[in-house]
Amino acid sequence: MMEYPRKPGHDCPPLPDCPADQPRDPKCDCEKPPTTKPPVLNPPPPCPPSDCTCPTEPGPTSTCLDRLVEARSGLIARAEKAKIYVAEIQVIQTKAKAASLTYTRDAYDKLLKLWKDEDRDIADLIRRLVCAVPCWECILECYVCPLLNDLYASLQWLYGDRTLYTDVHNLYDLQYWLQRDVDTKTRTFARVREVLTAWTDPAKTIQANLQANALLLANANKTLGTDAAKLVYDVFFRLVPMHLAIAPPVSAENTTRIAKEYTEFCECDSGKPDDCCGPDVGERTLRQQLIGPQPYLIDPCEYYKLICCLVEKRYHPAQDALTEAQAALQITSDEITRRRGQLDAYSKTFDSDAKGRIPSSVVCCDEQLPANDSNPSVGRRSA
Repeated sequence: MMEYPRKPGHDCPPLPDCPADQPRDPKCDCEKPPTTKPPVLNPPPPCPPSDCTCPTEPGPTSTCLDRLVEARSGLIARAEKAKIYVAEIQVIQTKAKAASLTYTRDAYDKLLKLWKDEDRDIADLIRRLVCAVPCWECILECYVCPLLNDLYASLQWLYGDRTLYTDVHNLYDLQYWLQRDVDTKTRTFARVREVLTAWTDPAKTIQANLQANALLLANANKTLGTDAAKLVYDVFFRLVPMHLAIAPPVSAENTTRIAKEYTEFCECDSGKPDDCCGPDVGERTLRQQLIGPQPYLIDPCEYYKLICCLVEKRYHPAQDALTEAQAALQITSDEITRRRGQLDAYSKTFDSDAKGRIPSSVVCCDEQLPANDSNPSVGRRSA
C-alpha cells in the first residue's frame, strides 16, 4: 500500500471517545415556527387644506371597490392553494400507508444490522485512510473547502443573514419586502416537502443507500493502496455523510464508531437545524445538500408519529405562511398596478374629469356656505 509522509509520533487513531452526530429520535416537542410581519406602510400625508369653503366631497370613489376586489382575490388565491396542498397531503397519506406495510419490524432489524456492519467497516477504512494520508484534513481544507467557501459567499450575497428591513416608504418598498418574504417561505416550504417526500418509502430508500455505500466502500478498499489521496473526498464527502444521514438515533446499542472529528471541516459551511420532529427541516449545509434529505433508521412504531409531527408542526405552518405571504404580495402588486394605471391614464381623462366636477351654475358669495348646503355655490377665500 502506498505510504504518505506522517508527522512525528502520528499513530492510527483508536475508537472514538467522541462519536459523530447521529439523527434525533422522532419526537413532537416542536415550538411554533417564527412568523414574519411586514412593516406598516403609513398613508401619504393629506394635502394642505384649502382656504375655501368647498361643497361636500362626493361619496367613495372606485377605490373602495378596487380594494374589495383585491381582498377577495387574496381569498380566492388562498382557497386555490389550499386545494393543491390538500391533494399533496392525500398523496403523502397514501404513500405513508403503503410504506408502513414494507417498513416492518423485520425489515428494520435487517437494515439496522446492515448499517452496523457498514459502520464497523467504514470506521476501519477511515483508520487505515488517515494512517496512509495523515494530511487528509489539509487536502480537504486546501482543495475542496475553497469551493464550498465560494458557494457560501454566494449565499451571503443573495440572502445575507435573512433579516428583512423594518421600514418601508412606498408601495415598491413594501412589494420588495413581500417578494423577499415569499422567497424565504418558498424555500422553507420546499425543504419541509422534500423531507416529507424522502420519508414516503423509508425501507426502499435506506436499502438503496446501504447498497450504494457498500459499493463505494468496496471501491475505496481497492483504491486505498494506489490513490489514497483522491479517496479522501469520496470517504469524507460521500460515504460518511450518507452513512450518518441514515443512522439510527444514538443509543447505547446504536452508536457510530466514526469519530466526530471526521465530520468537522470547512467551518464556513454552516446551517440552521430544525429537528424538533426528528428529521432536520432547517437550512441545510452545502455538504448536506449534496446528498439531500434522507430517511433514517427509526423504530417502525415511531413512523406515523414522525410523519404526523412533520405535517402538523412544520408542513401546515410552512404552507399557511407561504400562502399568506403570496396573497399579501398579490394585493400589494395589484395596488401598484391600479395606482400606476391611474397615473398613466390621467392625462387622457383629466380635462373631462375636472370639467365634469364643476357645476354648470356657480354662485360666488361673501358668506361661507354650510357643508351640507345643496346650493352649488363656492365660498370665497377667507381673508
